[in-house]
Amino acid sequence: MKNTIKKEILIVDDSATNVFLLESVLNEYGYKAITANSAKEAFKAIDKKHPDLILIDILMPQISGFEFIKTIKRNPLLGSIPIIAVSAITDEESIREVIKAGANLFVNKPIIISDLLDKIKLHLKE
Repeated sequence: MKNTIKKEILIVDDSATNVFLLESVLNEYGYKAITANSAKEAFKAIDKKHPDLILIDILMPQISGFEFIKTIKRNPLLGSIPIIAVSAITDEESIREVIKAGANLFVNKPIIISDLLDKIKLHLKE
């Protein structure tokens, strides 16, 4: 029998459309989606409950995905949370910087949902 405890995934994106799409897909596949429209909102959500995985856009106003990732990875209580960066940036240098900042993986937009779900499963060890 499969474990009935839902894995919680925090979605951080300043695009309401992207958040809605990812939240709908994750809920449909049995995950509990937590959403934030900015890094600031994401920090508040993490203070309440640590998610099992974070999906974050890189290009956001105020606090970028780069800064968010670095902050999370420097925190000993949060550093082990897998982070998948999701972004429309495609240049190799930016992708290297995202990984160097601490993201476990980089996924290009537009997202191929089946590919993203496979990567989420891999990082949640399901």
